[in-house]
Order: sequence, then C-alpha cells, then structure tokens
Amino acid sequence: MNTRSESAHVSLGAYGRVPHEIAIADALACPPTDPLLGTLSTHRMQLCPQNLGYLDRDWAVALRERHPEIEWRLHANVRVRDVGRVIDLCDWPTQRDYFQTLGGISEALGAPVYSAHAGRRSVASIDAVIRHSLAMTQYLGMPVAIEGHYPVPGNVWLFSSWREYRLLLESRAWFALDLSHLHILATRSGVTEHALVAEMLACERCLEVHVSANDGQRDQHLPLTEPPWWWPLLDHLHDQAVIFSEGRIASGTQRTTANHTPHPPQHGGFPHPSPALWVAPRIASGGMTRTT
Repeated sequence: MNTRSESAHVSLGAYGRVPHEIAIADALACPPTDPLLGTLSTHRMQLCPQNLGYLDRDWAVALRERHPEIEWRLHANVRVRDVGRVIDLCDWPTQRDYFQTLGGISEALGAPVYSAHAGRRSVASIDAVIRHSLAMTQYLGMPVAIEGHYPVPGNVWLFSSWREYRLLLESRAWFALDLSHLHILATRSGVTEHALVAEMLACERCLEVHVSANDGQRDQHLPLTEPPWWWPLLDHLHDQAVIFSEGRIASGTQRTTANHTPHPPQHGGFPHPSPALWVAPRIASGGMTRTT
C-alpha cells in the first residue's frame, strides 16, 4: 500500500486560536485541503490545545451524540479546565487529577488513544516518561502515545535527539511521530536518520503521525507545499497508524463570524445549530499558546 495516497486527517489545532466549535464547524462545512496531501479527511479529528475554550464531559457526550460518525481524539495539553497550563507526560505524578479529567472526557468521546508531549528534561528522565506513559495507559484504559520534541538551546526537551528517538523505538511505549519535529532535528543536527524513521513508521506501536512543514528552525505548522525528505518514508507506515495534518488552515467561519456570541445551551445540550455553525456548551474564552 502506498500510504502517501491514503487520507490524512484533520488536526483541529491547525485552525489556530479559534474556539473548538468554530474549527469543527469549518472542517465539516468545507473539508480543508493541503497542497501536497490533498483533501483532508474528517473521519477522524483531534481536539487540540491551540483552540480556544475548555472541554468537559457533558460537552464530549453531546459532541459524540451529534457526530457519531467521527472518531474523536484529544491531543497534548488540551484544556479540560477553566485555567489553562502546559501539562506534559513528565508531569504525570503531580497532575493526576488533570489526566483523570482528560481520561473521562476521552471515554465520553469514545477516543481510542491519547497522545501527548514528553515534556521537560528538568522534570523527568527518559526512562521515567516511558514508565509514566505505560502507567497512564493502564490508568486511562487506552494507549497513551509519547510525542517527542526537537533540539533547542539549553537541551530543554526530552526525546530531542536521534539517540533518544532510538530509545523510544526500543522501549515498550506507544508513540506519535511528528515528522516536522524530526525535520528540525535533522536540520539542527546535520544528520538525517532515514533508516530509523522508516523503522519507527513501520513499528506497530506508532499510533499517529503528525505532518506539517517548517524552515528547519521553528515548529511553524505550515502546509506542505513540496515533498520533504521524509515524504518517501511514509511508504513504510503500517496500516493501523493514523496521519494527522497540522499545517495551518484559514478559518472561514472565523472570518464570517468575528462578532459571533455563543448561544447558551438549551436543556443541557447543544443549542439549535445554523446550517454551517453550531456552538457547544461550556466553551469558554481563553486558550494555550504552545504549539504541538
């Protein structure tokens, strides 16, 4: 199978700082396209920390009831509380209440997997984060996939070298492979480990692949306008892994509803939607600025 001809799915974080319900409405009203990937699939969608607002279990139940045809997944430090903060897998021992809440929302959505960043080297070790992910998998009752990082000054992030990605492959942990992060790693290190990337894509513990473009220095989340060096390696991706496109998408609904005020929920559920826009209950203003 040529995986590159298969559909990539929508990561709603690609819509940027718009409310979750606006990003969902845009994706469903007009499925986005990427210059290289083509039309993105809305069969699966990720709810991400870039979008504004916070989620709760009642909202998740209503979303799943309204769109049972879509497989929903939570990603990274998506807001499940009124106050947003960066929480990564390294924080598992001290943030179990956050992950418990996130697990309840994932369960309500019927999510099959949760993916999150490894986090800071100052908080935990490589071995500890691997143990955390396995413990969370048992605790949440679903695979928890580790997403690695890329090198920055100060060596801040875990899984930011080729050696550490090899350790992730050789561990027992599930993982999500962000190929745009690996492009930054290749550019900054001057080394491109094609064989390792092919092995990781072929590994059955690779649950998700995240793709976008950047200049090799910053995680810019740009659309893919030309094939990057890792593009041919997608032929090694195993059949059960899911590709999510994180390249930026312009929000048409955002442009046409700049002054839109969400309606209050009716009878504890969704308000009556317009043809192109529905508004979920308890989506508050606010959000996170960290990219994923």
